[in-house]
Amino acid sequence: MVYADSITDLSETWGSVAGDSTFMQEAFYRGLEAAPPSGTAFRYAIIYDDMKPAGVIYLQLKTIDLSKSLRFENVKKLSWTKRQYTRLKQFLAKQIKYNTLVIGNMTLTGNYGHHFTAGYSQKWQTINQAADKLVDIYRKEGTKVNGILLKDFNTSEKPQQLSGYAHFQVQPNMAIKVPEHWHSFDDYIADMKSKYKVRVRRARKKAADLHKIELTAEQILHNKEHIAKLYTCVADGAGFNLFELPENYFYSLKKELDDDMKLTAYYNGDTIVGFYTSIKNHGELDAHFLGYDPDTNYRSQLYLNMLYDLVEEAVEQRCSRLVMSRTALEIKSSVGATAEPMHLYVKATNSLVNKVLPRALEYFIPAVQWQPRSPFK
Repeated sequence: MVYADSITDLSETWGSVAGDSTFMQEAFYRGLEAAPPSGTAFRYAIIYDDMKPAGVIYLQLKTIDLSKSLRFENVKKLSWTKRQYTRLKQFLAKQIKYNTLVIGNMTLTGNYGHHFTAGYSQKWQTINQAADKLVDIYRKEGTKVNGILLKDFNTSEKPQQLSGYAHFQVQPNMAIKVPEHWHSFDDYIADMKSKYKVRVRRARKKAADLHKIELTAEQILHNKEHIAKLYTCVADGAGFNLFELPENYFYSLKKELDDDMKLTAYYNGDTIVGFYTSIKNHGELDAHFLGYDPDTNYRSQLYLNMLYDLVEEAVEQRCSRLVMSRTALEIKSSVGATAEPMHLYVKATNSLVNKVLPRALEYFIPAVQWQPRSPFK
């Protein structure tokens, strides 16, 4: 087992055993290393079997700081009682800062933490050993790791041989399987029920004053500050956000991934009022991060139009599947996405904490309440 903290140190071997996924390739990792999300460090491991490379493991060390991740209301606008309660929460949040070793990628939805050659039988045992060894390496370097997280396995991928880990689920992944008979956006609309066809026409009409452009790497670089502000408008609207993206994040990915990554910008006149990013992943299209001006979103149904445009892009690129990730479950289901349960596994490095972890997860992780929609006939 060989470790490195930069993909370039392992590039000669990594590509031969990393599989086909764009999200496990050197170009994607180079983009992340050049513009890492806040509080995130990377490690890579190559696994050898009988002196031959048998697999790779991708790990992220994520420092979770609740005082930065939680979004609090402005206390000046609250009543006296709520103001005191909010200040108490702010105080408690400042006390919670811990390091989690993630086998996978916190910026993605899906199992992008490992790949092994066919026939390798010790996969889960090796992953567990690699994580434990890396915890020890970090300890010797002066960094305490509080927990280990294996993220985002679909039901057919669920680990079968993981001892000591607690299982939990959060919001599901939302995805659309693109039928072979969809050759254009009109084919997608033709499969819809009448009221959803009306919804598409209404949304398109409301955004008629906007025009969209796929930006080059140079254009992304030129507009990086404004693009970052639009992303922040959306990110800050969430009650909880694990990381912040640096200004050069989208430029860095575009520079490395080239045609496999697109940033589509929406303009009102000469001003960018919104954007979404998409990444081609071996026959699938992944919706990545987005941003928009809240007033334009309200007036032009911009977010809904982005979802429709992602469907159109997936159809035009002849993708078999469009991955829309978590959040906004109901509106994504209204454009045709269905829920795919995601399974996560976690263990604390402190044995006492690990014993109560399953109960704590049951208490702190709320059940997801939403109403699935079905737009198709």
